Amino acid sequence: MKYIKSTLNWLLDNVLAWFTPSWRRNGREAIAALRRYANYNRHCLNAELLEKCATRKTELQAALQNWDKEECVRIVKLLAVECDGMPGFKRSAAVEMVESFFVIMVIFLGLRTYYVQPFRIPTGSMQPSLNGIILHPVDEVPGLLRQGWDMLTLGSSYIDATADTRKALDIRKIEDHPKYLLFTETTLTFEDGSKVNIPSAKGAVLEYLIKDWQKKGKLSKNPDGTPKSIVYSPGETIVRARVDAGDMILVNRVAYHFRQPRRGETFVFDTRGINTDMQQPSQHRMTDQQNGTHYIKRLCGLPGDKLKIEPPHLIVNGKEAQEATIKRVAACQPPYNKEGYQQIMFRACPQAHMHGSSEMVLNKTSDPTMREYAAFGDNTTNSLDSRYWGPVRQFNIIGPASFALWPFTSHWGNID
Repeated sequence: MKYIKSTLNWLLDNVLAWFTPSWRRNGREAIAALRRYANYNRHCLNAELLEKCATRKTELQAALQNWDKEECVRIVKLLAVECDGMPGFKRSAAVEMVESFFVIMVIFLGLRTYYVQPFRIPTGSMQPSLNGIILHPVDEVPGLLRQGWDMLTLGSSYIDATADTRKALDIRKIEDHPKYLLFTETTLTFEDGSKVNIPSAKGAVLEYLIKDWQKKGKLSKNPDGTPKSIVYSPGETIVRARVDAGDMILVNRVAYHFRQPRRGETFVFDTRGINTDMQQPSQHRMTDQQNGTHYIKRLCGLPGDKLKIEPPHLIVNGKEAQEATIKRVAACQPPYNKEGYQQIMFRACPQAHMHGSSEMVLNKTSDPTMREYAAFGDNTTNSLDSRYWGPVRQFNIIGPASFALWPFTSHWGNID
């Protein structure tokens, strides 16, 4: 009977705590406060004070066990007086806040290091499965209310920059850099030293600007046909656009400790030992994918696989890949592009790893850390991937992309 009573009391005080009377909740809180005080200050309290705390705690526990309301209320009131004289019992709000902050940071860093890692997609290599940062031209910037709503739900921001004087922009003076750890910002540096900052990756900015320059008929080019520069007149719009933030996803860092990577899933890896600095004079849109520390791609090849591209299909070990996530790219149906999986011609990028219909053979070594995987973007016409810089090794892999956390678009939820 005593055991049953103790179990019921435990359930009431833990599982159903908010349904118990206020005097009982106050008693539990007093016990917790005494326990915390003794544990925090045991090194500097004398034996008499520690014994006093233990006695009061025992008395309260007995009152709660017996549902003795009067005794519980009496002890709580007595403690309210006694605790005022205990050294270090009352701590300032600032100390509590600092302590809570550090506890939260330790928990966050532990989760990020061992379990889940947030990752912001800066580029369009996985579109339309996952979005990178996209610039949409707009005729006018909406009001603050609409901007706030778009920011909250879609992660969108607006930029409206106009030339106040004559400004010349050299395309080589467009550079991007990290901002606030999870974001990317591109800076346009004009010949007069002035700057415009755009919350987007370099590739998306270049794509927007070059389309705008071509529309205006003001784009100058180098002898090899690549974009060179443009001159803006006073009052001319430099950029007026809605910037849709790239999807923020969570990467499962634990999964591959318990299972092998699977062909067709989306995964994230780092670029240690991978030469991502591809020189592609005709593919300016992919410069923002160079030298990144982490990439997100579709896992299209496993150790031991032989891969070949026969547009629009990906051929794995002599047969068309049958994974649903790969087949939908090869099907070339909207919203996926009409090209499917595309080959790289030698003249476009001589140093690429996989030219035309050549095969990629993925090594399956006895050393698990050196086993090789193929990583392709779903948007292969705008993706620096294994076709260019070769296979990803096991030690590079972080884990599968598991959940699209923000913004709240059709991509929100589990990732396939």
